[in-house]
Amino acid sequence: MSTPTIALDRFLPQTDSTSALVKLAAWVRHRWTDAWWIALLALALSIGFYVWYDAHGLTLAFNDARIRELIARRVLFARTPGLGQLGITWLPLPSLLMLPLIWNATLFRDGLAGSLPSMLAYVVAAVYMYRIGRLVTGSRVAGWVAAIILMLNPSLLYMQSTAMSEVPSLSAFVVAIYYAIRTAQTRHALDLVKCAAAVAAGTLIRYDDWALAIAVLPMVALIAWRALPAATRSAQSHAAAPPASARSLPLEQPEPARRRSYAMAESWTILFALLAFAGCAGWVIYNWVIFHDPLLSFFYGQSSHTYYGGAAAAEVPARHHAMLALEMYGLTAAKTAGWALIPLAVLGLLAFVWRHRLRNSTLPAYLVLVPFAFYWLVLFLGINTESLPQFGQGPYYNTRFGLAIIPAVALFCACIAVTRRRLLNVVLVGGVLALTLASSAVGWVQTPFVEREALYGPSGAKTRVGGEHDAQWLAAHYHGGNVLITYVNSQTMLFYLLTKYHFPDHVFITDTNGAEFHRALARPWESARWIVMDSYAHNGASPIWTALNRRTDWRRHFILRAQLETTQIYERGVPPSVSAVVPVAASASAPLTSHSALAVPKVSRCRVDADDRGGRPDSDDRGPAACASAPPTANGSSRRRSRR
Repeated sequence: MSTPTIALDRFLPQTDSTSALVKLAAWVRHRWTDAWWIALLALALSIGFYVWYDAHGLTLAFNDARIRELIARRVLFARTPGLGQLGITWLPLPSLLMLPLIWNATLFRDGLAGSLPSMLAYVVAAVYMYRIGRLVTGSRVAGWVAAIILMLNPSLLYMQSTAMSEVPSLSAFVVAIYYAIRTAQTRHALDLVKCAAAVAAGTLIRYDDWALAIAVLPMVALIAWRALPAATRSAQSHAAAPPASARSLPLEQPEPARRRSYAMAESWTILFALLAFAGCAGWVIYNWVIFHDPLLSFFYGQSSHTYYGGAAAAEVPARHHAMLALEMYGLTAAKTAGWALIPLAVLGLLAFVWRHRLRNSTLPAYLVLVPFAFYWLVLFLGINTESLPQFGQGPYYNTRFGLAIIPAVALFCACIAVTRRRLLNVVLVGGVLALTLASSAVGWVQTPFVEREALYGPSGAKTRVGGEHDAQWLAAHYHGGNVLITYVNSQTMLFYLLTKYHFPDHVFITDTNGAEFHRALARPWESARWIVMDSYAHNGASPIWTALNRRTDWRRHFILRAQLETTQIYERGVPPSVSAVVPVAASASAPLTSHSALAVPKVSRCRVDADDRGGRPDSDDRGPAACASAPPTANGSSRRRSRR
């Protein structure tokens, strides 16, 4: 049978252009593998959906996305720039990946500086999902099915358009699983190093991947222990036949073979541990050196080293309730991955277990189930929490947990589509792809599950973000000078001042500026023209409020210009002709002025600003239950504070 290249060469006119076309087609056919085509398709989807969400103003809908960009920005442009600006609890790699673009004011303001790492991670995850599917099943078709299920997930397509850390974490997770399987099959140290590198990258993105590192470690030891060829072990174990009188006794592994197994397991485990946990060790040392507490990051910046200490049961509803924790995460996983695909994934898991059982070459594939166990345990222990309206718990919160189950669904749906009968294989593949398209379409019609948190959650686009009114007032009245402000309770205000109102980075004296900040607290009239302090201490007392509230020496230099809920804004050296005005919070449609006090309904004090010095991890905020019944603000939404 003639190849397509020969056919083109025979029937097309032999011109220079057609000859070049034929050569290009041949080059593409031989050089462009399936992985390249998947990367191209994923890139097209990534760009297209970023443009869509950017046009609808949703790339920065998550408050955490704005805070992450703010952290990266201050590493370069704070009054005291440097790696110390990375903060306490949010892991550093997402912010570091933003540094090549965050310097550009336009990319910072539009969110592309933060979205680009997520977009690239989405492409990498799609490629390696294909490779996992093909490696486990031996089928190109299964690889394509796995990649398509991951690529077309509506929630994932939204999250890859944002500056959030979930998609880079998912990408590192998928790459680590692939190389773990490769290590089991090839027994090459290079594959083990690549697996450890992917795990190490994940441990610097989200704490979820620390659980993966812990799970992979014994898996590596077990694989190494079982890596000696069966034939070699058999030959060694039967090198000396036992006497007839002892043949009824159980055979033991000869000492040389046992030693080799121990030696290989030991060397692989040490190599993996040194590389994979390097990021964890580095982050602990960083917190120890910068903040003098090596364990601070594990407890969301809580010096008391407690999780949700003293929290009401409504805020952590699944704590010590195993079934409720299972129901909550099960619903989250099903809503995120798609109800239609969950039964197929369960059947695929059963088929995988039946075919492979505990075979060494595919044993690491079971690691895709680690996120389900991890998040169930997190909810059960009350380390973190979710909120789902389906359980009457308030608005959507931490629904992003469900994204981690997508690789498992993709892999096991691909496994069910592989059979030895060609006709049945075609039917199964067609059915799985049809259900994938249907699930994706339904997800879009009903709004992607994770996107609902961004739209309607406590820190989403439809909810008034704390600090936005504060930034509006200060921008309207600012006429130069340094601003003494803290990241405790005021990060959102800082973000809007930098992006929407184009304040210079260097005018802010914050609690990330070390000695300069403490000097400004001691004698604010020498360093600052403006003071912004927040008296609301639910998620941590503002160091400015703590230092200045009961002092009187600084008050003769400053006059209170605005009282916006719990935020007080002072100005130094106000001319006598300008009277002190203390306005209350105003709606977005009625800008605050210095000439009138606006009467509006009483508002809640619940807000969403992240923690001091860089915020806590994406999902460590206090759950929305505490503010579900909060009185509405002037624009009809509720405001809440995150837990310190």
